[in-house]
Amino acid sequence: MRMSWILALMSTLAACGGGGGGGGTTPPVTTSASLMAKAVEIPPAADGADITLSLTRGPDPAPVLLEAQIVLPAQLSLPADDRLTPATPLITLDGNFVDDAFVVVAGDATNQDAQPLPNGDLFRLRVTPTEPRTAGTYSVTIRDLRAATLEGDAVPLESETLSVDVTIR
Repeated sequence: MRMSWILALMSTLAACGGGGGGGGTTPPVTTSASLMAKAVEIPPAADGADITLSLTRGPDPAPVLLEAQIVLPAQLSLPADDRLTPATPLITLDGNFVDDAFVVVAGDATNQDAQPLPNGDLFRLRVTPTEPRTAGTYSVTIRDLRAATLEGDAVPLESETLSVDVTIR
């Protein structure tokens, strides 16, 4: 009986980081993640363009999962197929409409030993002009950006909202 209590206590201490040595096995997040997306152009003969979301700087510990809400102006839409394509291997890349936004989840939401998101391009979102096609420059808003570590801790972001200009020619 006493041995099982000691094992349970040791297990609890190990999960809490042990005793006397400070925090848990994961060091605290020391920097913020930086995400970006460059402006794109849809030429007259083209039916769409890809907005690429990139992780330009990952903190330590790095995020394994990212969520973003994409809001389009009335002049732009998403095609029925091939809306999202990975720019790097991702276990999870999923998107669906929720209220007024297209919500994207990227990274690894499946494995207990998920690998961190790499710095660089993560995924591409295809945007197309609505009919009638109206030339001009329009802003796509990427809002409510959230990232999480393997332990489920929130990763600080430099900005939780990005604005991407899309020019229709």
